[in-house]
Amino acid sequence: MSVEFKKLRDKVLKLKKPGEIEKIIEYKTAYAHFSETAYDMGDAPALNYFGNIITYKEMLNLIDTAAKGFAELGVKYNDVVTMSVLSTPYGIIAFYALDKLGAVIHMVNGAAGIDELKRELKNFKSKLFVCNDLFCSKEVRKSVKKMGIEKIITISLTDMFSKGFSSDKIQYLIIEKLKGLKKKDYDGNNILDFNRLIELGKRSKKDIQPCEYIPDKMAAVAYTSGSTGDSKACVATWDGIEAMVEIMAMTEENRFKRGDTLFATFPLWIYYSLLNMIHEPLCLGVTLALDPLFKPENAIKRNNQYKFNHWLTIPPYIKKMLETGKKTDCSRWKIIVTGGDALQDEIKMNADKFIADNGGNAKVVQGYGASECLGSFAYCYEDDYTLGSVGKPCIGNMIKVIDVDTGKELGANEMGIGYFYTAARMKEYYGNPEATAHNLVTDENGVVWYNTEDLVHYNEKGEIFLDGRIRRIVLTLDKEGNPAKIIPDRVKKELLHNDAVDKCEVITVPDDEKENVAVAFVVKSSETTKENLIDYCVANVPEYMVPVDVVFIEDIPLTPAKKPDFKALETMFFNR
Repeated sequence: MSVEFKKLRDKVLKLKKPGEIEKIIEYKTAYAHFSETAYDMGDAPALNYFGNIITYKEMLNLIDTAAKGFAELGVKYNDVVTMSVLSTPYGIIAFYALDKLGAVIHMVNGAAGIDELKRELKNFKSKLFVCNDLFCSKEVRKSVKKMGIEKIITISLTDMFSKGFSSDKIQYLIIEKLKGLKKKDYDGNNILDFNRLIELGKRSKKDIQPCEYIPDKMAAVAYTSGSTGDSKACVATWDGIEAMVEIMAMTEENRFKRGDTLFATFPLWIYYSLLNMIHEPLCLGVTLALDPLFKPENAIKRNNQYKFNHWLTIPPYIKKMLETGKKTDCSRWKIIVTGGDALQDEIKMNADKFIADNGGNAKVVQGYGASECLGSFAYCYEDDYTLGSVGKPCIGNMIKVIDVDTGKELGANEMGIGYFYTAARMKEYYGNPEATAHNLVTDENGVVWYNTEDLVHYNEKGEIFLDGRIRRIVLTLDKEGNPAKIIPDRVKKELLHNDAVDKCEVITVPDDEKENVAVAFVVKSSETTKENLIDYCVANVPEYMVPVDVVFIEDIPLTPAKKPDFKALETMFFNR
């Protein structure tokens, strides 16, 4: 591989000013970086899909063949191809094949429903729709046709499964029989499966040369989770994608080793999954073990099956794994990173004990990032991290904290709005210049910072701590009638300290007298009453933040991105 990450890290650690790293990154296309590694790795395993091993050499050959197949279907440089795929071999192969052609890969959430698909397809004129057949209902097929998409290429969950039958294969076959396309739906022209695309590539006489790297070219589009409003289209360039690989490789130097196995389960329509779990590890010679319909209660089974070293996941999956009460060999585990939601201290300590009791030395740690930063921005990559922190900015990244009211930069242990500098950032919110201007802020030195709208602080060690969400802060009136601010995440944080509260989310709703008031939704861990929890808040938060109501529910609703669904909570409150 051409990039020597240790030497690059040594250079970057000497940099003091934001923006300097962008001058020394060795930019290239996603396909070019992967192919360099593939030539180097040869017959080493790249993918493990339920026992079927695909080597780097075989994977590169499939990518090149698929690129010819896409070219036969008319895909050219800068054409937009919409993809909605889970973590399957053909899904990953499609990403690199389209990148080789210089196509724009428009990634949409197939699990989010037809309305979101229609809204996102309006943003781009797309030639093809590549999707798992689970996401290709009759209604979807009708909608994409109306939006001008000419062809649909489907990927089966059982494509590239190991030969023979297993309980996993039987389960996936049943799921697809119930939800997937029928044979009569395929016409071989407008609707074809990925194996047919591969056959087109094998018969093709086209000589497909990799697209040359062009600075600032749109390469991919993914959407924010939209938990606090409509999702926005984050544009990634080749520059940003390559910067993510090099930043994470420098940060994780001495952790990821060639031949290690990383367990990847999230869909490819999330940058954190596509780049942190798929592209970066493959560029470092890591083997990906895949499970596209992962259930957390199967975590022990998958560890015994795949014998993985690394797992990038979310706190609820860790919790459910622990609840199974099953044992497994953790001696190989190196990196277990959670993101997407706060890692509660109790879950972390229970997980660390579980790993130690099962022969391991790894610790479960938090990460912190955003679609606007193409995935991870910070995580606990040093051994002596402080409990509760989300770690330090990755090598080359920087953070500053700005006072909510004055706009002045704050110091250690002062809470304000977090601004990120990273070379791995989006170019823009496509078609939304107002939001782009609000969240991508250029300073007096011409350096672009991402306004996270998160309330954060950092300590003397430079570790970041999350304090809340500025977007969710609303104005209210205190008992004297003076303007004040409700910080829902602060109320949530206090309620989670109550022994009777297992999970909690806080929303704000309009009020005739106070403009806005707080409402808490609580999953109980032991018996309590609404009055008890309100009295608890009276003693622990300012009076204007005390919830006017506490609603007990069975579980917190989540968005398809596994984040709290605040819209659902609002609907639940008003429909009671």
